[in-house]
Amino acid sequence: MPKDTMKLPITIVPAKGGYCAPIQIGCNQEVAHLLLDTGSSTIAVETKAYDHASDFYLKPTPLAQAITYGAGGWAGPIVETHLSLEHGSQRMLLKDAHIAVIKTEQQDNFYGADGILGLGYRELNRAHDLTEYFFERNQDPAHTYPWPFEVESSKSGIRQFRKQLKQYPGLYPKAFFTQLEEEKISKNKFALYTKRSIVHVADPTYTDEHLHADPLNQGLLILGAGEVHRELYHGNLETIDVVHDSYYNTKLISMQVGNGREIAAPPIQTNYRSKGRSNSIIDCGSSFLVLQRYLYQELMDELIDLNVDFIRHIERFQNANQAGKGYFPTDLDLNQWPEVHFYFLSPYGEKIRMSCTPDNYWQINALEHGRAYFMVMDQLKNWPDMSIMGLPLMSDYYCVFDREYDANGVIKVAKVKL
Repeated sequence: MPKDTMKLPITIVPAKGGYCAPIQIGCNQEVAHLLLDTGSSTIAVETKAYDHASDFYLKPTPLAQAITYGAGGWAGPIVETHLSLEHGSQRMLLKDAHIAVIKTEQQDNFYGADGILGLGYRELNRAHDLTEYFFERNQDPAHTYPWPFEVESSKSGIRQFRKQLKQYPGLYPKAFFTQLEEEKISKNKFALYTKRSIVHVADPTYTDEHLHADPLNQGLLILGAGEVHRELYHGNLETIDVVHDSYYNTKLISMQVGNGREIAAPPIQTNYRSKGRSNSIIDCGSSFLVLQRYLYQELMDELIDLNVDFIRHIERFQNANQAGKGYFPTDLDLNQWPEVHFYFLSPYGEKIRMSCTPDNYWQINALEHGRAYFMVMDQLKNWPDMSIMGLPLMSDYYCVFDREYDANGVIKVAKVKL
């Protein structure tokens, strides 16, 4: 395999939902399992996985980040150090790479993962230069490491700190994958091969070792290549247009439940469209398929028209989940449920279909043996009219994120070989 490509095993086990890649950090080459996320471009690590105090490669900077997600958030300094990805005899080493050290975060922000590895574009990697802050206080050197701030470890506390940071100049450190490409370490593309959106527990006695050995909990991150790995997918790759390089923004044309009518996907609101957003993103960092509220309601209506028991199962799951309990049905027959099809715009004006199968939007043996988890969510509060096409849709597909195709790139998809 060429030096600028790598086939890196990944696993869903540490984070329970979402795939993690092992990355070695600093002079001690400590291995951190970072959550892969095409919906962001920040790379950040928790202190439990990285002994920054003993890393003689570490270089402080005047930069700080405070990041909030749909759920969760964190804050910390940006430092420079060596990062490497390794598998077998292959190694990709990035010297003096930017990485945030998480000093404040909401509890269980990444579940069992050690941080996050954003694979998105640079615009999402916003930081702030606090040189002026330190100058005003006669503090020299003007470094955010060691971390001089006390930030409340709640979403409101992190939001308040983020608001304070906005007083100071914003800038966009190069995203991890961008640095790999610019340093000629990797070609400007990567691919994902995944099979689940929540960890699969095949037996109630399974330990973490058993979970890691389960093929359904394993996947691949392929750096610098994609199309050549025909052993991972069926047929030919189809191309979905990336209409803006903020997220991996796509144009969702319509949704279809089973053999029913196509339901047109609403456009995103004008104020977001003017910022280059679109009505959908492809996001491996989301364990859920999050549908814009009109599409979600249409899905529920279509399901109830097909079989009222479908809605009863969904309601029972939601009630159990809200009560903090698992849902363990004995009569959930996924053979009776329809596929849900989504149609995306190609660069050539064609419609490209991706189908979400019942065993992907219902995850069985999820977190616990016998537990069922419904993986479709309604639109997030205060979120634009945008659908987040997460792992339930991606997990039946081999997805190549070809960033060198044109200015924005494209996503090429084909059914996976299991």
